Amino acid sequence: MRIAISSDGDKLHSKVDQRFGRCPYFLIINIKGNQVGKFEAVTNKGIVQGHGAGIKAAEQIGELKVDAVITGNLGPNATDILKKLGIKAYSASGIITDVLVDFVKGNLDLITEVAEAHGGSSKTKTSQGERIFFPLLDNNGMDSEISEHFGHAPYFGMYDVKKNKLEIIENNLDHTNPSKSPIDQIEEAVHPTTIFAKGIGGRAIGIIAEKGLALKTGDYSTVKEVVSNLNKLRNLTQGCGHKH
Repeated sequence: MRIAISSDGDKLHSKVDQRFGRCPYFLIINIKGNQVGKFEAVTNKGIVQGHGAGIKAAEQIGELKVDAVITGNLGPNATDILKKLGIKAYSASGIITDVLVDFVKGNLDLITEVAEAHGGSSKTKTSQGERIFFPLLDNNGMDSEISEHFGHAPYFGMYDVKKNKLEIIENNLDHTNPSKSPIDQIEEAVHPTTIFAKGIGGRAIGIIAEKGLALKTGDYSTVKEVVSNLNKLRNLTQGCGHKH
């Protein structure tokens, strides 16, 4: 079996890039049975496209003669092309070596929902492989209240859509770290696919976009309210003008 993984680097210890059309590389990996064989890193032709990145990337995947794709999100055009080519797409996040273990064990979810169209006001359906990050004011399970101030929230929550499970940890971000932004630290610690925020700074929005993570918002006060309205969340594209 031959698979393609959208990657932020050209090594197996790189991370799955949540952007299909704009990922820097595709790792093309041969799998025989439960064994991972040789791989090669191929530069994604879609990344240089002004428009139609997903289309170009999907066409390239077809030329590479793969049987399956592992990525974060797929747009409608890329989805249509892959379906016509008979290429299955799976959702994943995190380190590629770990993702490969899950893939050969059959633990990855097929992508059955199309990602959002471009534009800040669109509403989307949520993938079963989604992991949603929350800034929280308290540690009260699904009734935990969402903080208006992203980076300085006392707690952080990570909700796994597939497992229907919420984990809450204290906020131990190091805002003085010159080499890793708070967003870098969050991604490294919990590997979210989506971040929910009520208010967030413009610089953080830029970093989140560069990483290919979804950034969502909505008029909800608790984790439970957000989880009950996942398909109604809006894209958050503008910062609040304050530092978070």
